[in-house]
Amino acid sequence: MEQPPAARELPPHLPDELVVLEILPRLPVKSLLRFRCVSKSWLSLISTPHFIRVHLEKSSQNKDYSHLSLIAHTSAPRFAFKNCSVQSLLQEPVTRAANIDYPVEKAPSSISIVGSCNGLVCIVVDCEQIYIWNPSTRKSNKLKDSGFIRKQHCYTIYGFGYDEINDDYNVVAILRALNHVKIETKVYSLKSDKWRRIEDIPGCFPFYSWGKYVDRKLHWPGYSGKQDRAVVSFDLAQAKYGELKLPTNGEGASFPVLGVLGRCLSVTYEYQRSNTVDLWVMKEYGVMESWTKILTFPSFGIRGPVPLCISRNDEVSIQFGSTFRLYSLQDDSMGNPKTINMDGCRDATIYVESLVSASATEKEERRYG
Repeated sequence: MEQPPAARELPPHLPDELVVLEILPRLPVKSLLRFRCVSKSWLSLISTPHFIRVHLEKSSQNKDYSHLSLIAHTSAPRFAFKNCSVQSLLQEPVTRAANIDYPVEKAPSSISIVGSCNGLVCIVVDCEQIYIWNPSTRKSNKLKDSGFIRKQHCYTIYGFGYDEINDDYNVVAILRALNHVKIETKVYSLKSDKWRRIEDIPGCFPFYSWGKYVDRKLHWPGYSGKQDRAVVSFDLAQAKYGELKLPTNGEGASFPVLGVLGRCLSVTYEYQRSNTVDLWVMKEYGVMESWTKILTFPSFGIRGPVPLCISRNDEVSIQFGSTFRLYSLQDDSMGNPKTINMDGCRDATIYVESLVSASATEKEERRYG
């Protein structure tokens, strides 16, 4: 005879320590945002800096890419942001991107993704307005104006990264004159919500591009004091410039394009005559001899292909405009995954889904969408 429901054996109660330390930190951000409504104690737990840090660590170390997302935007005049799963892009034949709201108050004339770090994405709107936002929590923070006096024949380049020593997120803005005579640098601190001027660059000149964050430093392609091509670096903790040597390129190579691949600094050289691209990776940061050419692939006549990530099967995902391809490092085979709702996209950036705040105080964040 079947026992009544009240008499059935109840499932064992999970220890609070197991739930807090092992289960909740492994869940996606969307689930955690819903679980904050379960109780006041869960709301308090999920909002603590310690839990946010533990969740970020576990998400970053996840080897199946389930906590990684790709974000890209379309061009003028109708800007739109698209978002899709990196896991799907690497493992599925078809990936559908979703439209995602972005934190801009009015229709922009230009927009760029500077970079991402620990789940935060930095964008620049109309060349001057800077936003730090978390696409996972849909909260954003519009930064104060840098105070640069912009003149004719000058342009501003940016970089975004995390200062681990001071537990602070920084935006670096470099105002550069086309004649190289004057270069000014300011650094924004998320913790203090202030810009500060630092010493000018000593004898090296960054090229117009967005800084790539690797090993606690930002990097731009540029020139050394001898007008040789080099990587201009900026140490966020020490607020000091430096430079790294580039790998040797072949005849007719384009200006180097920097990237981040598998947490390593990468460089691509394009060759128009052969319509090919060489992909190099600095396997040991700061060691010139560790530059390794891992792949040569066709450019398909598209300028600026962007290497995005490496899968567990040693396949490199590369963006060609609105299309993506997978190149195997083992047998040189090529996969061509299909993407839906990515037409006209550019500036693809990968970010880890996190609960990290876009501002020093929760009150300053604005929820959008």
